[in-house]
Amino acid sequence: MLFALIGTILWGLGLGAQESLLKAELTAIVSAKSRSSAYGIFDTVFGIGWFLGSAAMGIMYDKSIFAIVILSVTSQLIALPVLYFAKKIFCIVRNHILLPQSFC
Repeated sequence: MLFALIGTILWGLGLGAQESLLKAELTAIVSAKSRSSAYGIFDTVFGIGWFLGSAAMGIMYDKSIFAIVILSVTSQLIALPVLYFAKKIFCIVRNHILLPQSFC
């Protein structure tokens, strides 16, 4: 029971930080005119990813809880270099179209 409570608290902290930071960065890199569309696209992709991840974890739960841990850790580790290179590419593009400097 204690592990579930700690896990829930950590999940809530992570999700709260992620939601606020990602939307703040989105605000910094998208013009005010396109912001509502950008939020819609962001939330759609986020929701689809959340659904697919939850479905995969549900299927894996029947087989092995350890497999869920491996999936979670592996997907987070794979995301790190993807985000790093996406930021580098964005900053190169930003320098050519003169977007705000806050992200890079």
